[in-house]
Amino acid sequence: MNDVPVQYYQSVIAIELAVAGALLFQIRFFAPRNRTDSAADLPDARIRLAMAVVLGATVFGSLYAIKHPGGAADEAVMVGLAVSLLPILLRVLPPLGRDPETRRRDPQYTTTIVGLTIYFALTASTVLLLNR
Repeated sequence: MNDVPVQYYQSVIAIELAVAGALLFQIRFFAPRNRTDSAADLPDARIRLAMAVVLGATVFGSLYAIKHPGGAADEAVMVGLAVSLLPILLRVLPPLGRDPETRRRDPQYTTTIVGLTIYFALTASTVLLLNR
């Protein structure tokens, strides 16, 4: 099994901090709380909790892998990084869901499906390359 350099984990930690900052900015975490309009735009609390767990596990998994090289931490950190980038990717691509008023899909929703398929393929190939 190849040893992954420490710089890989340091880079993952830096990216996770940037992702966490971007997600906090997206959900207006630091904006003054006004229950009428801010609560309506926030994702479900369970999704936010799951993202916090993924971000934290990826950072702490990277720190663990720096201290204890080798093992399955390489792949787990890569998957955690890929999952943590999904909210930003989904925010940029056209929506998959139907419009609640018209019940129609966005005309470019296939772009999202193709983009996510390519993203998952790139993630899987990177995990396979880490196994070599």
